[in-house]
Amino acid sequence: MIKLGDKVRFVNENMEGFVTSLKGKGLIGVTVDSDFEIPVLESQVVKIGFDEKAGNNQPEVQVSEKPRKLSTQPMGVFIAFERINDQDIQAWIHNNFTEKILLAIYRKEQGVFKFIKQIQLDKEETELFGKYRMDDFQNWSTLYFQLIAIEFTTVKPVQPISREFSFNAKTFHASLKHCFFLSKQAYTFRIDESLALPQLEQLKQKDFSEPKQEPKMDLKARPEELIDLHYPALLAKGFQPAKDIVGLQMEVFTQCMEAAHVHHMKRIVFIHGIGNQYLRNKIQTWLGKHKELAKSFRDADPIQFGGGATEVFLTEN
Repeated sequence: MIKLGDKVRFVNENMEGFVTSLKGKGLIGVTVDSDFEIPVLESQVVKIGFDEKAGNNQPEVQVSEKPRKLSTQPMGVFIAFERINDQDIQAWIHNNFTEKILLAIYRKEQGVFKFIKQIQLDKEETELFGKYRMDDFQNWSTLYFQLIAIEFTTVKPVQPISREFSFNAKTFHASLKHCFFLSKQAYTFRIDESLALPQLEQLKQKDFSEPKQEPKMDLKARPEELIDLHYPALLAKGFQPAKDIVGLQMEVFTQCMEAAHVHHMKRIVFIHGIGNQYLRNKIQTWLGKHKELAKSFRDADPIQFGGGATEVFLTEN
């Protein structure tokens, strides 16, 4: 039986993700590497394990050795939830913010804060602070952190920081990334970020009454030579929110290709991002089948687009 948090593979697509919602009537939501939640029938996915070692279906839960220090790391105080196997998770905290931090961790239950642990970390130091079970995810308590940053010599001390974390399935699984201090995939969050006073003042002065939106892109007009297919970019262009995000992206792509052909354009570039390369593969498969529109295509300049765009040379008409 599929549960929230399970890692699954699509039966008919070369794609994996995490179950982030149970929609009922056999329908589930799977969030893939591009952070999109895709609705799919439970029968169209298979559950896969988190343990990479073959023949080890029920690995023993062990606390990992403390990660070694790295010389170059992003700045901040981070927490990371590391999956040990299909169900067991252990939580780490890492300091790459100041020379020393003092941290108090609380668990919030029914409006009451219960003290969990006190931690002191030097720069680039990591410590284990908890263990969790994925099958109990819905009952995870809110975590509350109070942090004091210490610099031995400084012009102005850093203000104490308080941060509260409440977890839901979609945002939690969307945080899965390479964790630099664990040197593996983990659900990673930064806890020292706070809204600065200038940002608050800007929000106070912002006019929320009539949000401005660009006119919707005319898909029959001559398209620009660079088309951004990212979902937020399409919304900014006036398209309505869509349940089938990839379907919307492919609709815009195909109509832009047809318009580019009608307007005798020689080339056009589509930005599709990297993610799990699902959209890139669909685009390039489509181009391979429509030689009447696309004379040739290739991955666009990797220096400019980072491997996340396709350059198309159109067939002359």
